[in-house]
Amino acid sequence: MRLSTSLRLCLAPVLFHLCSSAAEGFSLTELDMGPSCAVPESARAEILKALGAATSVDTDAAPRRIRLSDPALFEEPFVVLSCSGAPGAIDYDEARNLRLYLSAGGTLFANDASGTRKSAFAAWLERTLELALPGSELKPAQKGHPLFKSFFMSLAPGGRYDLEREPSALEYGGRYAVIFSRNDLVGIWSRNALGRPLHEPSPGGARQRREGEKLTLNILVYALTGSYKQDAVHQPYIMQRLRQLDAGGAAR
Repeated sequence: MRLSTSLRLCLAPVLFHLCSSAAEGFSLTELDMGPSCAVPESARAEILKALGAATSVDTDAAPRRIRLSDPALFEEPFVVLSCSGAPGAIDYDEARNLRLYLSAGGTLFANDASGTRKSAFAAWLERTLELALPGSELKPAQKGHPLFKSFFMSLAPGGRYDLEREPSALEYGGRYAVIFSRNDLVGIWSRNALGRPLHEPSPGGARQRREGEKLTLNILVYALTGSYKQDAVHQPYIMQRLRQLDAGGAAR
């Protein structure tokens, strides 16, 4: 699956200005919600490197943070919010922008880095989504959903922690507009200065890390291409890449 930047952005369902941004690489843009929320620099670099190697998507490792009040939000097909604590409450205009962003086709990936099953961040996220989309509800992602096979076949829990079998999701307009992981998928990508993982996944170790890596890339591919690729895992190219990446992971 070789996606040029322009094809990647124009395939995303956001209805605003995405195709005009086609000359830029995918930058894993973060929502700026305060000091308790940040993707570590090494994790961002590793995620983008893996995405580029697996899919040939053009990437840009430069940090990019954006607020809900910024009109540039609508130029992003995908935003990530990774928090160890609860951000402050959002105001009416921010709730409206989040509603418009999600209803127009944007995807929010929320990552809980706290390691706590019933965390302050999880409670904040539920309250915030209720403000933005009244009556909405995060539910466990359905087994067999394209999210679990948009690139890799993802069958086992993955992440820094093992707090849930599968991520939760908010379905809107026939797609997952919000994807929420309590297992800290972002945390498994962090590296020290020597390039070694900072955190050992518990209790599953290397296998849990590998499954988390697969799911992270699946989330990105699903958000950037849509659910039409639900059978993509059966394509010969993707199977070849899966074998190569699995062999590389086993060698580490």
